[in-house]
Amino acid sequence: MMEEIKTHFWHYLILVLLIGLGVTCFIYHPDKIVKFQISLLMALTYIFWGIFHHLWEKNLNLKIVIEYTLIGLLSIILLGGILL
Repeated sequence: MMEEIKTHFWHYLILVLLIGLGVTCFIYHPDKIVKFQISLLMALTYIFWGIFHHLWEKNLNLKIVIEYTLIGLLSIILLGGILL
């Protein structure tokens, strides 16, 4: 895993920065609807990042797209259930 992170340092740094920004906005915003929208945006960011990363690696397939999409949807359902 560490070799993967070293090899794709910039990919993971961008992911951490984007998710970190989303989490910061999520924590400090008082409105539940906006928090849900931030959660949706973070999930979409994660999905698109995963697709881009595997496209860059030239190993993108339908299974990977479904996996990232399902994890993003699961996070939306969980946070939506908590917030709304």
